[in-house]
Amino acid sequence: MANEQNLRPAWKKGESGNPKGRPKSRVSEFRVKIMGKAGAKKFYGISATEVTEWYELLLTADLSELKALAAEETTPALAKTYARAIIADMNAGKTSTIDRISEKLYGKAIQRVEHTGADGSDLIPARTLTKDEARELFSELEKEY
Repeated sequence: MANEQNLRPAWKKGESGNPKGRPKSRVSEFRVKIMGKAGAKKFYGISATEVTEWYELLLTADLSELKALAAEETTPALAKTYARAIIADMNAGKTSTIDRISEKLYGKAIQRVEHTGADGSDLIPARTLTKDEARELFSELEKEY
């Protein structure tokens, strides 16, 4: 059965559910402080697709393009930071940043671990114990445990 209170209208005629009205600005004070009023209003997030596109661009860019990205004031922080890191890696002869971006895009490469010795033989050759050796081993284990 319906509750009588639920059947009444929420507010009287002419009465608002939000007496203070809509807030004048929904832009956070932090964004206004950092970006200015105009910049904070046009703020938008970066989508996963855009992140992927930036990664792909960074992987295919040459040194001059990376330097331009790193120097451009309007380049997003993600691209600017990675561009600078790639340039530093190139100067040091490393590929760690490129490897990291590649792993983010394509996943980590499969790493195989060798479980055998040379020519497929066992790493530790199997050894068969004699009866006397087995008795001695068992007696030592019984004493210890």
